[in-house]
Amino acid sequence: KDGDVSLRYRQGADCLPTLIMATRFLFDPPRRPKPKIGTGLKSLLVRCPSTSRLTDTGRTIKEKLWPTAKVKAQKFTCAHCGGVHTWTKEDVVLGRPLQ
Repeated sequence: KDGDVSLRYRQGADCLPTLIMATRFLFDPPRRPKPKIGTGLKSLLVRCPSTSRLTDTGRTIKEKLWPTAKVKAQKFTCAHCGGVHTWTKEDVVLGRPLQ
């Protein structure tokens, strides 16, 4: 009545019978490989002149397109020092995109 049930050998709550374990993995459909997010996508990083640390500009570009890309001088607010910095294409370091 109050849940006092005797369990057989190897069939406790934490042990699945061997037959169930084998069929569970044998008949599962194969899983799809995880898609690669942002293949070839790079984040534009700029070095802060005050702290010399790399800061993300919030922009991304495909690595193949970077050599031919034309970038005007742009400004961004630095996450490290809080200042507003101007950057050009020569200042950029390509890095892994933030996810």
